[in-house]
Amino acid sequence: MIFTETREGRRFVGEFDPGMPVVVGLRSLVEDYNITSGWFLGSGYLRDPLVRPLLDDGGFDDAVAYPGHFLVVSMNAPVSRRGEETDVTVRVLLAGTDGQMISGLLEEGISASVEITCQTYDDITLRRYHDSQVNCARWLDVSVNVTESVNEVVKSGRVAMEAMPSRLLEPNEMPQLKVGDYLQHPRLGQCEVVKVIDDDRVSIRMSSGKVAQLHLGLLSMGLGERISGRNVYHVQIRRRNR
Repeated sequence: MIFTETREGRRFVGEFDPGMPVVVGLRSLVEDYNITSGWFLGSGYLRDPLVRPLLDDGGFDDAVAYPGHFLVVSMNAPVSRRGEETDVTVRVLLAGTDGQMISGLLEEGISASVEITCQTYDDITLRRYHDSQVNCARWLDVSVNVTESVNEVVKSGRVAMEAMPSRLLEPNEMPQLKVGDYLQHPRLGQCEVVKVIDDDRVSIRMSSGKVAQLHLGLLSMGLGERISGRNVYHVQIRRRNR
């Protein structure tokens, strides 16, 4: 038995828009938020799922397409490492309009309205392997993620502030960001503000081209130089009071 304590993590909630592929969306979230260990839970409505049914030997059959709309009775997607790759396995139990029940591994499905929650465990890395005796994936080991320097980008990948909504700065202390401003972030590098959502949130485009939402409540910002007529703000991350 492998059993370990974890004390660091993030919590997320969200909804896939109608028409979005759910499995592709989950894997994109794992990559964008650098999740190495965690669990997604889901509910809602799915259409046209592609599911690999469970076999008697513990394995899974070839994927079968099920046209139509289905209620997501259960969706559980653990995130771990398998070899050098991050593994996201989506297990579902679906109920059809005619009372049909489908269970197995979800290869893909289109969101009609799928809601998700996620709990990450950022101070550990969970690794799995395929156990041929029971014909399924099992835990291999759990390693502890160690941060050697407070200035280092932590191994747990805590680069997003979405999971920390508590404000440390009053609204009148925050600069009025606008589209086109630059943020020089200590972990994300130089980012461009592409959308101002409200006083507490902006969307930023990183140098990699990825767009992410950034909460401003745990940041201190000072105006630096101007580049091509655009403001550049130097960002510092403040610790929450515990």
